[in-house]
Amino acid sequence: MAEEVVEVTIDARGNVAMHVRGVEGPGCTDTTEALVDLLGGDVTAQELTAEAYVEVSAEQQDRLWH
Repeated sequence: MAEEVVEVTIDARGNVAMHVRGVEGPGCTDTTEALVDLLGGDVTAQELTAEAYVEVSAEQQDRLWH
């Protein structure tokens, strides 16, 4: 299993960008959900990487949802 990394960048205007690496399938949005809430909960744009479209096994999916 790859290391899961969330890279957060805040620019001079206070705009926040997050990039998730090492999470396959829809788990990338679950990984950042709590952090987005802590930062105000407003998502103005979302761009999924190729990793988000990788099919995950049922076991991996269960891990993501629990």
